Amino acid sequence: MSLKYLAISDLRNIKSVSLKPGPGLNFVFGPNGSGKTSLLEAIYLLSRGRSFRSAHSRRIIRYQKHSLTVFGRSQNHSGLESNLGLQIKEGRFRAKVDGQYLKKSSDLAAILPLLLISPNGDKLINGSPRQRRRFLDWGLFHVEHGFLSVWQRYNRVLSQRNVLLKQGRRAELGSWNQQLSQICEEFDCLRKNYVDQLIPIAQQYFEQLMNLKGVKFHYQNGWAQGVGFSEALAANIENDLKLGFTQRGPHRADLVMKIDGRSAAQYLSGGQQKLAACALMLAQASLYLQKTGHHCLILVDDLSAELDSTHRATFINLLDAMGGQVFITATDPALLDLSAYKAAEMFHVEHGSIISK
Repeated sequence: MSLKYLAISDLRNIKSVSLKPGPGLNFVFGPNGSGKTSLLEAIYLLSRGRSFRSAHSRRIIRYQKHSLTVFGRSQNHSGLESNLGLQIKEGRFRAKVDGQYLKKSSDLAAILPLLLISPNGDKLINGSPRQRRRFLDWGLFHVEHGFLSVWQRYNRVLSQRNVLLKQGRRAELGSWNQQLSQICEEFDCLRKNYVDQLIPIAQQYFEQLMNLKGVKFHYQNGWAQGVGFSEALAANIENDLKLGFTQRGPHRADLVMKIDGRSAAQYLSGGQQKLAACALMLAQASLYLQKTGHHCLILVDDLSAELDSTHRATFINLLDAMGGQVFITATDPALLDLSAYKAAEMFHVEHGSIISK
Protein backbone atom coordinates (compact mmCIF):
# COMPACT_ATOMS: atom_id res chain seq x y z
CA MET A 1 0.00 0.00 0.00
CA SER A 2 1.26 3.49 -0.81
CA LEU A 3 0.07 7.08 -1.01
CA LYS A 4 -0.10 8.55 -4.51
CA TYR A 5 -1.42 11.94 -3.41
CA LEU A 6 -1.64 13.84 -0.13
CA ALA A 7 -3.38 17.14 0.71
CA ILE A 8 -3.30 18.83 4.12
CA SER A 9 -5.26 21.85 5.39
CA ASP A 10 -4.89 23.72 8.69
CA LEU A 11 -2.73 21.22 10.55
CA ARG A 12 -0.40 23.07 12.95
CA ASN A 13 1.62 25.54 10.82
CA ILE A 14 0.48 24.03 7.51
CA LYS A 15 -2.19 26.20 5.89
CA SER A 16 -2.74 24.25 2.68
CA VAL A 17 -0.30 21.96 0.86
CA SER A 18 -0.43 19.03 -1.50
CA LEU A 19 2.19 16.64 -2.86
CA LYS A 20 2.61 13.53 -4.97
CA PRO A 21 4.95 11.16 -3.11
CA GLY A 22 7.03 8.58 -4.92
CA PRO A 23 6.33 4.86 -4.41
CA GLY A 24 9.71 4.30 -2.72
CA LEU A 25 11.94 6.56 -0.63
CA ASN A 26 10.68 10.10 0.02
CA PHE A 27 13.11 12.47 1.77
CA VAL A 28 11.65 15.53 3.47
CA PHE A 29 14.07 18.30 4.49
CA GLY A 30 13.72 21.56 6.33
CA PRO A 31 14.75 23.45 9.47
CA ASN A 32 13.28 22.68 12.87
CA GLY A 33 9.73 23.99 13.16
CA SER A 34 9.23 24.14 9.40
CA GLY A 35 6.48 21.52 9.25
CA LYS A 36 8.35 18.29 8.43
CA THR A 37 6.97 16.37 11.37
CA SER A 38 3.52 17.87 10.76
CA LEU A 39 3.57 16.28 7.31
CA LEU A 40 4.26 12.87 8.88
CA GLU A 41 1.60 13.62 11.49
CA ALA A 42 -0.94 14.13 8.70
CA ILE A 43 -0.09 10.75 7.17
CA TYR A 44 -0.28 9.15 10.60
CA LEU A 45 -3.72 10.70 11.14
CA LEU A 46 -4.86 9.25 7.84
CA SER A 47 -3.80 5.78 8.99
CA ARG A 48 -4.58 5.80 12.71
CA GLY A 49 -7.18 8.51 13.19
CA ARG A 50 -5.08 10.14 15.91
CA SER A 51 -1.88 12.10 16.34
CA PHE A 52 1.41 10.65 17.56
CA ARG A 53 2.37 14.04 19.04
CA SER A 54 -0.66 15.10 21.06
CA ALA A 55 -3.63 13.46 22.74
CA HIS A 56 -5.62 16.70 22.34
CA SER A 57 -6.97 17.14 18.84
CA ARG A 58 -7.56 20.89 19.31
CA ARG A 59 -3.83 21.48 19.72
CA ILE A 60 -2.98 20.18 16.26
CA ILE A 61 -5.44 22.45 14.43
CA ARG A 62 -3.87 25.62 13.01
CA TYR A 63 -4.12 28.71 15.19
CA GLN A 64 -7.50 30.48 14.98
CA LYS A 65 -8.97 27.69 12.83
CA HIS A 66 -11.75 25.34 13.91
CA SER A 67 -10.96 22.23 11.89
CA LEU A 68 -8.30 20.41 9.93
CA THR A 69 -8.57 18.07 6.96
CA VAL A 70 -6.29 15.48 5.43
CA PHE A 71 -6.98 13.80 2.11
CA GLY A 72 -5.03 10.97 0.52
CA ARG A 73 -5.27 8.76 -2.50
CA SER A 74 -3.87 5.31 -1.79
CA GLN A 75 -3.00 2.45 -4.12
CA ASN A 76 -2.81 -1.21 -3.16
CA HIS A 77 -0.57 -3.92 -4.62
CA SER A 78 -3.16 -4.67 -7.33
CA GLY A 79 -3.26 -1.06 -8.49
CA LEU A 80 -6.68 -0.40 -6.95
CA GLU A 81 -7.00 3.18 -5.69
CA SER A 82 -8.95 4.44 -2.68
CA ASN A 83 -9.77 7.99 -1.58
CA LEU A 84 -9.21 8.57 2.13
CA GLY A 85 -10.50 11.69 3.85
CA LEU A 86 -10.29 12.78 7.47
CA GLN A 87 -11.59 15.81 9.33
CA ILE A 88 -11.15 16.85 12.95
CA LYS A 89 -13.57 19.55 14.05
CA GLU A 90 -14.54 20.61 17.57
CA GLY A 91 -12.91 17.50 18.99
CA ARG A 92 -14.82 15.16 16.68
CA PHE A 93 -13.13 12.76 14.30
CA ARG A 94 -14.78 11.90 10.99
CA ALA A 95 -13.28 9.78 8.23
CA LYS A 96 -14.41 8.62 4.82
CA VAL A 97 -13.18 5.99 2.41
CA ASP A 98 -14.45 6.38 -1.14
CA GLY A 99 -17.26 8.60 0.12
CA GLN A 100 -18.44 6.25 2.87
CA TYR A 101 -18.14 7.28 6.51
CA LEU A 102 -16.19 4.94 8.78
CA LYS A 103 -17.40 4.01 12.25
CA LYS A 104 -13.99 3.47 13.86
CA SER A 105 -10.34 4.35 13.35
CA SER A 106 -9.30 0.69 13.12
CA ASP A 107 -10.95 0.66 9.67
CA LEU A 108 -8.41 3.25 8.54
CA ALA A 109 -5.53 1.25 10.02
CA ALA A 110 -6.57 -1.80 8.02
CA ILE A 111 -6.62 0.21 4.78
CA LEU A 112 -3.31 2.06 5.30
CA PRO A 113 -0.95 -0.02 7.51
CA LEU A 114 1.75 2.26 8.89
CA LEU A 115 4.81 2.06 11.15
CA LEU A 116 6.41 5.11 12.78
CA ILE A 117 10.06 5.41 13.84
CA SER A 118 10.49 8.59 15.89
CA PRO A 119 13.23 10.18 18.03
CA ASN A 120 11.69 8.62 21.15
CA GLY A 121 11.78 5.16 19.56
CA ASP A 122 14.13 3.95 22.28
CA LYS A 123 11.05 3.74 24.52
CA LEU A 124 10.40 0.43 22.78
CA ILE A 125 13.55 -0.81 24.56
CA ASN A 126 13.65 1.13 27.85
CA GLY A 127 10.00 2.10 28.20
CA SER A 128 7.17 0.34 29.97
CA PRO A 129 5.89 -3.11 28.93
CA ARG A 130 2.83 -1.33 27.52
CA GLN A 131 5.00 0.04 24.69
CA ARG A 132 6.08 -3.46 23.69
CA ARG A 133 2.55 -4.88 23.99
CA ARG A 134 1.33 -2.21 21.58
CA PHE A 135 4.17 -3.10 19.24
CA LEU A 136 3.18 -6.78 19.23
CA ASP A 137 -0.53 -6.06 18.93
CA TRP A 138 0.00 -3.77 15.92
CA GLY A 139 1.64 -6.71 14.14
CA LEU A 140 -1.10 -9.12 15.15
CA PHE A 141 -3.86 -6.73 14.11
CA HIS A 142 -2.42 -6.59 10.60
CA VAL A 143 -1.55 -10.25 10.03
CA GLU A 144 -4.18 -12.18 12.06
CA HIS A 145 -7.72 -11.38 10.93
CA GLY A 146 -9.32 -12.70 14.13
CA PHE A 147 -7.04 -10.80 16.50
CA LEU A 148 -9.12 -7.63 16.85
CA SER A 149 -12.16 -9.63 17.95
CA VAL A 150 -10.11 -11.57 20.53
CA TRP A 151 -8.50 -8.35 21.82
CA GLN A 152 -11.87 -6.61 22.15
CA ARG A 153 -13.53 -9.56 23.90
CA TYR A 154 -10.65 -9.97 26.34
CA ASN A 155 -10.68 -6.29 27.30
CA ARG A 156 -14.46 -6.24 27.62
CA VAL A 157 -14.50 -9.21 30.03
CA LEU A 158 -11.43 -7.89 31.87
CA SER A 159 -13.17 -4.55 32.40
CA GLN A 160 -16.28 -6.27 33.81
CA ARG A 161 -14.20 -8.42 36.15
CA ASN A 162 -12.41 -5.29 37.41
CA VAL A 163 -15.75 -3.64 38.17
CA LEU A 164 -16.75 -6.64 40.30
CA LEU A 165 -13.37 -6.59 42.06
CA LYS A 166 -13.69 -2.90 42.92
CA GLN A 167 -17.15 -3.51 44.34
CA GLY A 168 -16.01 -6.60 46.26
CA ARG A 169 -18.60 -8.87 44.60
CA ARG A 170 -16.64 -12.09 45.05
CA ALA A 171 -19.62 -14.41 44.53
CA GLU A 172 -20.15 -13.14 40.96
CA LEU A 173 -16.59 -13.64 39.80
CA GLY A 174 -16.86 -17.32 38.83
CA SER A 175 -18.42 -16.99 35.38
CA TRP A 176 -16.24 -14.00 34.49
CA ASN A 177 -13.11 -15.89 35.53
CA GLN A 178 -14.14 -18.72 33.22
CA GLN A 179 -14.80 -16.40 30.30
CA LEU A 180 -11.53 -14.55 30.85
CA SER A 181 -9.58 -17.83 30.95
CA GLN A 182 -11.11 -19.05 27.69
CA ILE A 183 -10.32 -15.83 25.84
CA CYS A 184 -6.88 -15.67 27.44
CA GLU A 185 -5.91 -18.97 25.81
CA GLU A 186 -6.69 -17.56 22.35
CA PHE A 187 -4.97 -14.25 23.08
CA ASP A 188 -1.85 -15.85 24.52
CA CYS A 189 -1.54 -18.34 21.65
CA LEU A 190 -1.78 -15.58 19.03
CA ARG A 191 0.90 -13.50 20.72
CA LYS A 192 3.27 -16.44 21.26
CA ASN A 193 3.00 -17.53 17.62
CA TYR A 194 3.66 -13.99 16.45
CA VAL A 195 6.72 -13.61 18.68
CA ASP A 196 8.07 -16.98 17.47
CA GLN A 197 7.91 -15.71 13.88
CA LEU A 198 9.30 -12.26 14.70
CA ILE A 199 12.36 -13.32 16.72
CA PRO A 200 14.54 -14.83 13.95
CA ILE A 201 13.87 -11.85 11.67
CA ALA A 202 14.68 -9.39 14.48
CA GLN A 203 17.93 -11.21 15.23
CA GLN A 204 18.97 -10.84 11.57
CA TYR A 205 18.33 -7.09 11.66
CA PHE A 206 20.24 -6.72 14.93
CA GLU A 207 23.23 -8.26 13.15
CA GLN A 208 22.83 -6.23 9.95
CA LEU A 209 22.18 -2.87 11.59
CA MET A 210 24.23 -3.18 14.79
CA ASN A 211 26.58 -6.11 14.17
CA LEU A 212 25.11 -7.48 17.38
CA LYS A 213 24.69 -11.22 17.80
CA GLY A 214 23.26 -13.28 20.61
CA VAL A 215 20.21 -11.12 21.38
CA LYS A 216 17.75 -13.32 23.29
CA PHE A 217 14.02 -12.70 23.30
CA HIS A 218 11.49 -14.04 25.76
CA TYR A 219 7.75 -13.46 25.77
CA GLN A 220 6.39 -13.13 29.32
CA ASN A 221 2.66 -13.81 29.09
CA GLY A 222 1.66 -11.91 32.22
CA TRP A 223 1.55 -14.59 34.91
CA ALA A 224 3.91 -17.11 36.52
CA GLN A 225 5.55 -19.68 34.25
CA GLY A 226 4.37 -23.26 34.61
CA VAL A 227 0.98 -22.18 35.98
CA GLY A 228 -2.28 -22.10 34.04
CA PHE A 229 -4.11 -18.80 33.81
CA SER A 230 -7.10 -20.12 35.79
CA GLU A 231 -4.75 -21.18 38.57
CA ALA A 232 -3.04 -17.79 38.51
CA LEU A 233 -6.41 -16.02 38.87
CA ALA A 234 -7.42 -18.26 41.76
CA ALA A 235 -4.08 -17.86 43.54
CA ASN A 236 -4.23 -14.08 43.30
CA ILE A 237 -7.89 -13.51 44.10
CA GLU A 238 -7.30 -11.91 47.51
CA ASN A 239 -4.82 -9.40 46.13
CA ASP A 240 -7.11 -8.64 43.20
CA LEU A 241 -10.00 -7.92 45.57
CA LYS A 242 -7.78 -5.79 47.78
CA LEU A 243 -6.44 -3.69 44.91
CA GLY A 244 -9.61 -3.70 42.82
CA PHE A 245 -8.17 -4.88 39.53
CA THR A 246 -6.84 -7.98 37.77
CA GLN A 247 -3.08 -8.24 38.21
CA ARG A 248 -2.38 -11.23 35.96
CA GLY A 249 -3.05 -11.80 32.28
CA PRO A 250 -2.09 -10.76 28.73
CA HIS A 251 -2.66 -7.11 29.70
CA ARG A 252 0.50 -7.44 31.85
CA ALA A 253 2.62 -9.25 29.24
CA ASP A 254 6.05 -8.14 28.05
CA LEU A 255 8.63 -8.90 25.37
CA VAL A 256 11.94 -9.21 27.21
CA MET A 257 15.22 -8.67 25.33
CA LYS A 258 18.53 -9.73 26.85
CA ILE A 259 22.16 -9.56 25.77
CA ASP A 260 24.76 -11.59 27.67
CA GLY A 261 22.18 -12.20 30.37
CA ARG A 262 21.43 -8.49 30.92
CA SER A 263 18.34 -6.58 29.82
CA ALA A 264 18.80 -4.66 26.57
CA ALA A 265 17.95 -1.41 28.40
CA GLN A 266 20.89 -1.99 30.79
CA TYR A 267 23.33 -3.37 28.23
CA LEU A 268 22.87 -0.89 25.37
CA SER A 269 23.79 2.79 25.28
CA GLY A 270 21.14 5.37 24.44
CA GLY A 271 22.16 5.44 20.79
CA GLN A 272 22.24 1.65 20.61
CA GLN A 273 18.75 1.48 22.10
CA LYS A 274 17.49 3.63 19.23
CA LEU A 275 19.23 1.32 16.78
CA ALA A 276 17.65 -1.69 18.49
CA ALA A 277 14.21 -0.09 18.15
CA CYS A 278 14.88 0.48 14.44
CA ALA A 279 15.89 -3.18 14.07
CA LEU A 280 12.61 -4.29 15.70
CA MET A 281 10.57 -2.02 13.42
CA LEU A 282 12.36 -3.35 10.35
CA ALA A 283 11.67 -6.90 11.54
CA GLN A 284 7.99 -6.12 12.00
CA ALA A 285 7.71 -4.54 8.54
CA SER A 286 9.52 -7.53 7.05
CA LEU A 287 7.22 -10.03 8.79
CA TYR A 288 4.18 -8.06 7.62
CA LEU A 289 5.50 -8.32 4.05
CA GLN A 290 6.12 -12.06 4.42
CA LYS A 291 2.67 -12.77 5.86
CA THR A 292 0.59 -10.57 3.56
CA GLY A 293 2.68 -10.10 0.44
CA HIS A 294 2.20 -6.32 0.82
CA HIS A 295 4.35 -3.47 2.12
CA CYS A 296 3.33 -1.27 5.02
CA LEU A 297 4.05 2.45 4.85
CA ILE A 298 7.00 3.53 7.04
CA LEU A 299 7.54 6.99 8.55
CA VAL A 300 10.95 7.94 9.95
CA ASP A 301 10.97 11.24 11.83
CA ASP A 302 14.31 13.06 12.22
CA LEU A 303 16.65 10.33 11.02
CA SER A 304 19.75 12.32 11.97
CA ALA A 305 18.65 12.27 15.63
CA GLU A 306 18.26 8.52 15.54
CA LEU A 307 21.52 7.36 13.94
CA ASP A 308 25.10 8.38 13.16
CA SER A 309 26.25 8.67 9.53
CA THR A 310 27.36 5.04 9.16
CA HIS A 311 24.20 3.61 10.66
CA ARG A 312 22.05 6.08 8.72
CA ALA A 313 23.44 4.70 5.47
CA THR A 314 22.96 1.09 6.60
CA PHE A 315 19.42 1.78 7.75
CA ILE A 316 18.40 3.49 4.50
CA ASN A 317 19.93 0.65 2.51
CA LEU A 318 17.88 -1.86 4.48
CA LEU A 319 14.71 0.17 3.92
CA ASP A 320 15.48 0.49 0.22
CA ALA A 321 16.15 -3.25 -0.07
CA MET A 322 12.84 -4.08 1.61
CA GLY A 323 10.90 -1.92 -0.83
CA GLY A 324 7.64 -0.13 -0.19
CA GLN A 325 6.94 3.53 0.48
CA VAL A 326 9.01 5.36 3.09
CA PHE A 327 8.96 8.99 4.31
CA ILE A 328 12.15 10.20 6.03
CA THR A 329 12.61 13.66 7.56
CA ALA A 330 15.90 15.42 8.32
CA THR A 331 17.00 19.00 8.88
CA ASP A 332 19.69 19.01 6.19
CA PRO A 333 20.08 16.92 3.00
CA ALA A 334 23.85 16.99 3.57
CA LEU A 335 23.28 14.64 6.51
CA LEU A 336 22.34 11.88 4.08
CA ASP A 337 24.21 10.54 1.07
CA LEU A 338 21.40 10.27 -1.47
CA SER A 339 23.54 9.61 -4.53
CA ALA A 340 22.71 5.88 -4.47
CA TYR A 341 18.94 6.46 -4.51
CA LYS A 342 18.17 7.68 -8.03
CA ALA A 343 14.46 6.90 -7.76
CA ALA A 344 14.02 8.77 -4.47
CA GLU A 345 11.81 11.86 -4.24
CA MET A 346 12.93 14.97 -2.35
CA PHE A 347 10.72 17.60 -0.73
CA HIS A 348 11.77 20.84 0.95
CA VAL A 349 9.61 22.16 3.78
CA GLU A 350 9.77 25.72 5.09
CA HIS A 351 7.20 27.82 6.96
CA GLY A 352 4.52 25.21 6.36
CA SER A 353 5.06 25.11 2.58
CA ILE A 354 6.30 22.04 0.70
CA ILE A 355 8.27 22.14 -2.55
CA SER A 356 9.24 19.11 -4.62
CA LYS A 357 12.96 19.22 -5.49
